[in-house]
Amino acid sequence: MKKFQVANIHCENCAKTIKNALEDEFGEIYIDLNSEPRLVSVDIADSDVDKFKTEIEDLGFEVLQEVK
Repeated sequence: MKKFQVANIHCENCAKTIKNALEDEFGEIYIDLNSEPRLVSVDIADSDVDKFKTEIEDLGFEVLQEVK
């Protein structure tokens, strides 16, 4: 499971936007709306990390860092 701190996720609608756009490709995505910055968790391979970051940023959200 990879975890990323992501900026600009403000509400449940933002979370739904990410899930609707990316879950078909990357599988189930978990978004913690109680943390700041928001924590996005997804079970992806190391080889998919850059693609995931690019696609989430294309939606208007900023990946701040991967949390180890």
